Amino acid sequence: MRVNCVANDPKALADHQQSRAVPFEGVYPLTVGKVYVAVGMTIAERALYFLVRDDSGGPSFVPAGFFELFTAPIPEGWRFGLELGIRATGRELWAEPGVATWGYPELVEDPAHVQSLFEFDPDALDVFEAHIAAAEAAS
Repeated sequence: MRVNCVANDPKALADHQQSRAVPFEGVYPLTVGKVYVAVGMTIAERALYFLVRDDSGGPSFVPAGFFELFTAPIPEGWRFGLELGIRATGRELWAEPGVATWGYPELVEDPAHVQSLFEFDPDALDVFEAHIAAAEAAS
């Protein structure tokens, strides 16, 4: 799925798209006007995020509010999963912020995959890059 970046500063997002980390976040490594390939989506806390390769070359979950509004079909081969955050309340949401995830199978079905991406694990990055390449070739 291709998404067009229209913003990169989390402080400029609507309140309902801001995470609790906004006071500590800086500008994301995204270029306004650039089109990115999203290979996954997640709802964490109360905000929707897209998984893209950012301008630093790595995987990044970035607020969906950074992108132009659009309508698109769910890409072929994507999966969907509800996460523990769907039942979390109050303080529990701090420990289990994930509500739902859509995307390539490893992203949804392997609970360790996202953490491995954040740790720049070579195997997880290979999986991510393979899905980026497939999505770019398909569009």
